Amino acid sequence: MTKILFVHNTTMWYRRPFFKRLSEIYDVKFVFTHIQVCKDIYGADISEQIEGLESVNYKALKNYFGIAFGLIRELSKEDYDVIIGGYLNILSFIIAKLRKKPFIIWSEGWDWPHKTFKRRLLLRVIRFIVSHSDAFLVPGTKHKEFIISLGALPDKVFIMPNVSNISVKEGDYINKEKLKKKLKIADKKVVLYVGRLVKRKGVDYLIKAFAKLKNEINDVVLIIIGRGECRDELELLAKNLNIEDSVYFMGYIEDELLPAYYLLCNICVVPSITFGMADPCPLVVNEAMYFGKPVIATDAVGAAFDMVKDGENGFMVPEKDSEALYEAMKKILSDLELEEKMGKESKKIIERKFRYEHMIEGFSKAINSL
Repeated sequence: MTKILFVHNTTMWYRRPFFKRLSEIYDVKFVFTHIQVCKDIYGADISEQIEGLESVNYKALKNYFGIAFGLIRELSKEDYDVIIGGYLNILSFIIAKLRKKPFIIWSEGWDWPHKTFKRRLLLRVIRFIVSHSDAFLVPGTKHKEFIISLGALPDKVFIMPNVSNISVKEGDYINKEKLKKKLKIADKKVVLYVGRLVKRKGVDYLIKAFAKLKNEINDVVLIIIGRGECRDELELLAKNLNIEDSVYFMGYIEDELLPAYYLLCNICVVPSITFGMADPCPLVVNEAMYFGKPVIATDAVGAAFDMVKDGENGFMVPEKDSEALYEAMKKILSDLELEEKMGKESKKIIERKFRYEHMIEGFSKAINSL
């Protein structure tokens, strides 16, 4: 059986079912080089014994000053047939080539800001690595176009869609009703945002759009889930727009409570902007669609190009355009039949293309191409 070394920075909760299924099919070892990314970004601690990976062959390396020095030993001590890593995983690429082994790039990027000299120089390195790699795994069509623009051969690029492991349980419906009572919004329509409160997420554009929507549809509220450096200024913005009573900043919500919010909402909005770089694949798109909700996303959201069918299960709008966000929200919330139709279509799209079996299929195609 082909021996695979899979190098990745960390193991997010939604990746673990995928890693586990791969280990049941292939002789694969996972090496995580920066396990605490989960904590750095989401505030979620991961122990050395990772829940959900009990039967998986993996190792979490110590990271010093952003470098996992133990990776050299892992890459050298065993004779792997295939090595998988990101296009910035330069060490893995070099050792793969020195040992004359195939190197597969797994990348979620779909743009590369290169205004600075350092970025332009790094882009040259990336182009070299891409042009000398053997296959590519990307989550969507925009990401495929990008990796091809860097020098990948089109027939060597395989789509392996991102998937969420969120699910609905009987208790989620109970939590939904409790939430309605707690927030006193039983008779309200709900716009939902889930994500970090940072510049790149464009939440300020959503709040401005919601302020205009509120002037025309009185029985609507905006629920904002997440934490981040911009929370104070976003709360101030809501106050200055006189909508603070209709905007609920919920902060961080535990995973087990999140489904209740998806069940509660009428629409989910992903208002990301290009800030440094675009937003590659926010899982909130998958999750909202899994719960059968219409999704409004901007064209700075890479995943939306494959998941949001404009006018069918939601709308795609230009980034940094509060007017377009407002119009899209108003169109859905003013038409119950359209809202229900879009929600059903969201669920169908998830079932057709965005399950773990679809990730496995993309991965297997890349391996078989070698």
